[in-house]
Amino acid sequence: MRKLIIKVFSVVLCISTLGCSQVKKDNDSKKIKPNVIVILADDVGYADVGFQKDVQPDVQTPNLDKLAENGVVFRNAYAGSPVCSNSRLALSTGRYQQRWGAYYYGQGGLPSNEYTIAEMMKEAGYKTMKVGKTHLNNGPKSDPMKHGFDHWLGFKHHSWDYFLLSEKDIEAYEKKSSGSSKKAKMAPFGPLTRDSKTKESYENTNTTEVFTKESINFIKESTNEPFYLQLEYNAVHTALTRAPKELQEKYGIPARSFNREDKVWEYPHWDPIVQPDYNEWYDQTSHLGITDAYGRKIYLAHMEYMDLMIGKIVKTLKEKGILDNTIIFFSSDNGGSHQSYANNEPENAYKYCLMDGGIKVPMFMYWPNGFKKNNEIEAMVTHRDLYASLSQLTGVDPKKPLDGKSLLPLIYGETKKIHTEPIFWDSGEKFKNWVVRFGDWKLVYREDVDGINFNYKSYQLDEKGLVIGLLDVPILSGIQLYNLKDDPNELNNIAVLNPEKVVEMENMYKKWRSQMADPIRGTKAK
Repeated sequence: MRKLIIKVFSVVLCISTLGCSQVKKDNDSKKIKPNVIVILADDVGYADVGFQKDVQPDVQTPNLDKLAENGVVFRNAYAGSPVCSNSRLALSTGRYQQRWGAYYYGQGGLPSNEYTIAEMMKEAGYKTMKVGKTHLNNGPKSDPMKHGFDHWLGFKHHSWDYFLLSEKDIEAYEKKSSGSSKKAKMAPFGPLTRDSKTKESYENTNTTEVFTKESINFIKESTNEPFYLQLEYNAVHTALTRAPKELQEKYGIPARSFNREDKVWEYPHWDPIVQPDYNEWYDQTSHLGITDAYGRKIYLAHMEYMDLMIGKIVKTLKEKGILDNTIIFFSSDNGGSHQSYANNEPENAYKYCLMDGGIKVPMFMYWPNGFKKNNEIEAMVTHRDLYASLSQLTGVDPKKPLDGKSLLPLIYGETKKIHTEPIFWDSGEKFKNWVVRFGDWKLVYREDVDGINFNYKSYQLDEKGLVIGLLDVPILSGIQLYNLKDDPNELNNIAVLNPEKVVEMENMYKKWRSQMADPIRGTKAK
């Protein structure tokens, strides 16, 4: 392993502006450790970042685009799951989360015998921090302070209100209707949590800004040791009821301000007196129960605002003189959600589904001292590969066998592909949707289950960018086979034409599934 690490860092530095002569001066290249920032956005549409090939014209993400242009863009990157909690488990551990029974929401949790990237980075001598969303389905190790982080600020839930971040917001709701704040389980509001010990209130701001400022403070305070920052925004997850005030005028979005003292809180704010049924409100605002004419604009405003905040982080790194030796990884936890007016074109379907629209994600890595710019990689990769990549860079061996593989051989041009084995997705018995990917072939099984499968919708826009209606998006059920080289958008099911390939890949799935654990509630994880 010593020879491997020296070789990796020698290659890295030889292609950087430092040059090979600098390596000789250092004598020990292992001392040069890059800072690492992992940025994970929430439910970003595949066509909703500017560095994609098929990008929507209404998207504004210049800071992300610049990083991608000067880094490595992975054109065929996949999440470990079509839903956020399970995807985050896969990324954090580098392993199939099904190994401990995590197939869908609320399942698996994070058991005590699984290990995270942060633990590895801590062992490698990094100062560590978690900022933002932590949604890992409970379990004995779901608390960020058990992941190897020195500190964290954020929330442990699948969603959080962007703007209501104060204890005064809790008090206002309780004053209006006792117990109402506890009803808001799907999109909680109120103070954020620090280090699993204290609650912190914020006024006149939003989660994206709070998480960015916290990240900047952490960067500024890191001095003599390299740092690992895991920044998980809740942008652009529902409930998207209003836009950041800085971009309301630009996008022509009504302010929809919230005044705690108002007698009635107008929809789309939830008023527990006007609408006692919180779940009804949540379905209306977050499950397309009521079409929001400004829905796409609000989504885009949150995307652009997150991009602006990432630009501030980059500026801080530059001012501190450490940008060139900082790795920035960016991706989305899963495919874009139809419920938030994301756009996944030309990929098929949305979040929750194992068609590519639910699992194919934007992804890049940036490191001026280590990676050449304008590098596009077409090979299939997954979020699980990040753990293996950082393991190779730090020289810290994983505590358990990883399912991911290091991205470095792809980045350095040593190989054309790192995954020659079949790759699997499985949403379990509740959703009954699984996938085998083997080379260009993709085998899909999707069963219609009443009350479980989502009725997918696509929105229509008028010439002003306002949502004017919804259209049904048909998703096939049963066994499906696609050759993604010839049919990248999964339009032509050729299962009946290739029965032998279907049987071959079904057997791959059965063998893999037999090695995984049965589904288990996250609260029962050990």
